[in-house]
Amino acid sequence: MPDGKTHDKITMYTTPVVAVVTYVITKDIKITAIILCSYIFASFMFNGDLDCHSKPFNRWLIFKMIWIPYQMMFTHRSVFTHGFIIGTVVRLLYLATVPVIILLFNHDLISITNYIKPHIDILIPILIGLELGSAIHTISDYTL
Repeated sequence: MPDGKTHDKITMYTTPVVAVVTYVITKDIKITAIILCSYIFASFMFNGDLDCHSKPFNRWLIFKMIWIPYQMMFTHRSVFTHGFIIGTVVRLLYLATVPVIILLFNHDLISITNYIKPHIDILIPILIGLELGSAIHTISDYTL
């Protein structure tokens, strides 16, 4: 299992590869930039290691406290934190609970769906980048 420094190096080495491959596939600089930014964010701050006191956890600075209940809910390296797709989905759902609860109390949940629909062209590349960043973290955990 690589330490935090190794994960960071892997991200630095793979970022140009992700950029080139994404651009070759999409031929769109905007989509490439969105995927790349999401990939870097996921790699450094939104990966499976938020389930323990780690570099990604500490990078949230004063906001790291929001991840403490998450750490209590899941054991380190469970399928819910390090699983492909499911780990990213669980973190997104966990992070979305507070705004969704606020919107429910304000009876304004419909406004969030009205906001998401016209931005689906941005949302999909964000999700792809987040999953790629999480996947490279998990792959390196199990191969190195």
